[in-house]
Amino acid sequence: MASALFYLIVCLFSIASAFILSGKENIILVPSAAFRDHSKVPSTDWLLYNRGWYYEENYLKAKAIEKSFEKIIKKDFDFNRIKLFTADGEENKDICINGLNRSMCTKTDDEGRIKNPFQITNDEMNRFVRGDGNAAKVLYQVSVPNKNIHAAGEIYLSDDNGITFISDIDDTIKITGVTSTTETLINTFSGDFKAVTGMSDIYQYWQKQYNATFAYLTASPDQLYPFLREFFDREKFPSGSFHMRHFTWFDIDFISFFMSSNYIKSKTDTLEMFITNTFNRTFVLLGDIFQKDPDIYASIYAKYPNRIGKIFIRKYSNDAVGQQRLEEVFKDIPKQKWSTFESGTDLPRDNFLV
Repeated sequence: MASALFYLIVCLFSIASAFILSGKENIILVPSAAFRDHSKVPSTDWLLYNRGWYYEENYLKAKAIEKSFEKIIKKDFDFNRIKLFTADGEENKDICINGLNRSMCTKTDDEGRIKNPFQITNDEMNRFVRGDGNAAKVLYQVSVPNKNIHAAGEIYLSDDNGITFISDIDDTIKITGVTSTTETLINTFSGDFKAVTGMSDIYQYWQKQYNATFAYLTASPDQLYPFLREFFDREKFPSGSFHMRHFTWFDIDFISFFMSSNYIKSKTDTLEMFITNTFNRTFVLLGDIFQKDPDIYASIYAKYPNRIGKIFIRKYSNDAVGQQRLEEVFKDIPKQKWSTFESGTDLPRDNFLV
């Protein structure tokens, strides 16, 4: 009920405020991934994926939604978060990628999204890469021609060998409560994000122990990225690429967005992108039982069993029904290849890659 009313209010204010004020424009860049280009043998180039959003804030719409939220849920909400969810994408606008030896320009799509791949040579990569091993990344900038609008981005290298931990965010490492409309709205728009106990510590340990890279694959929309980054920095989660969708008010509603079939396809496509673009890299998959992570991970394991080192699913320890569901979903996966946890202290530190 709350999310349906929220959607109706947004629609009404979108129409009204579109004719009144122009808001502040800005760019969000979401950390992405780079892979070797295997179309040539031997591979001499890298494919880099540029991901972000160019938007214009809508103050009136955001303020109306904030007040409506507070009346419906009886909580104070973070206005900065609401501003990004009520902003309008700058469609088909010119943007330029800078800082990589040459300028490359492209256009945003019809939602204002920036999602173009580009290519650099191996020599260029060696020149621009910062750090090595699990910290290897390329820094770049995106700017809008003739405007003082620019943002800094990160692209993390995913080479052919090594270990990558691919982790869900909501209800895997961050408390969201996606099965409850009210809890999801509160945990998304109100107060500080809360971490699942012990997850940052075990992720930091794995990063050092296995010289591993991390990628975060989530149903959360990219409008949340700036606030998720604050959460990650505060809790000291390992840095890595983020793979997020984009929420628009043409989606059914905010809660359905988290559970939609589009989310399942998006998550599956991203997992396959990592696997098919790296020859020998091993992947450890972490998710939760509250969404469709078990089904997605089971289908990926069925196609690429030799590339999946382990699957970890978060569930409550007393959830017998959930355990039965997992036993059924993972019936064709060897038992030593998957296990469950409730907090980070339940996860093994060593010797779990089999």
